[in-house]
Amino acid sequence: MLARTGDGDADVDLFLVDPAAAGVTMEQQMTIASDTQYEVDVVGSARAGVGRIGAAGSGWATWHDTMLDGIIMLAAQAIGGARYALDITVQYAKDREQFDKPLGAFQAIAHYLADAATAVDGAETLVYEAAWARPNGRLDRPARPMAKLFACKTFRDVTAMAQQVFGGVGFTLEYDIQLYFRRAKQLQISWWDDRAPEELIAATLLD
Repeated sequence: MLARTGDGDADVDLFLVDPAAAGVTMEQQMTIASDTQYEVDVVGSARAGVGRIGAAGSGWATWHDTMLDGIIMLAAQAIGGARYALDITVQYAKDREQFDKPLGAFQAIAHYLADAATAVDGAETLVYEAAWARPNGRLDRPARPMAKLFACKTFRDVTAMAQQVFGGVGFTLEYDIQLYFRRAKQLQISWWDDRAPEELIAATLLD
């Protein structure tokens, strides 16, 4: 866990905590994405069993490097969700009929789906590039923050469009699209919100 150890900007460190130790409590949190997240409290004698990872004051730097690798996987998760959300929306547009023809036959909806398919393919390519660049040492281009930013935005945009295609039923538990819509927003604000990757990309371009 990441914890503050003093009042200075650099007084942040990483610690290894045994979740089964006495004095350590974990409480599952309710989230918009219905995913599994916990609030961890360490009290009393349990603090003595907490082990610092790395040198004092190295927490932020270590966490930053971890985040840069983690956002590749998060971007992959986002684009996988976007791909599936698009697939089920296309199928719904084929199956659902209005005025004696499928929804997909209406030009406006067909164009929405075409734009979404283009964005998903583009984001997927960027995620592949980020995943390739990391082990091959090609870090001169900010592919990792670009992938996180664009994949999460694409996931959010695709699911928002999908909710419009599904209409009112898209918000009911009988349809999976509501879950993907909620998780798209959760991924967009997890492991850095949009502002952080934008700053990293801008720094690479301008510095």
